[in-house]
Amino acid sequence: MTGHRIVCAANRKRFTGEVVLGLRHWDAFMHRMDTEGDPVDQGFIDNEGRFLGRVEAWKVAEAAGQIVRRVGGDHVDGGTLYSENLY
Repeated sequence: MTGHRIVCAANRKRFTGEVVLGLRHWDAFMHRMDTEGDPVDQGFIDNEGRFLGRVEAWKVAEAAGQIVRRVGGDHVDGGTLYSENLY
């Protein structure tokens, strides 16, 4: 794999900075994490291991040609990535 790409969905806890990876933001595991009292920011992990918010992740995925499905966040804040855009 070459170039900057999005790898998978991630949530980052706001208080601790802990990042948890998942298949989708609202799968059972990720949803449970969001109810543990530490608010989360939803985003993605790139192929360099960095957490990216939805808007920044959209830019990376679009530049890498990873957008395979349009789901409604295409133009919000310049593009907002959802797991469903990728697969």
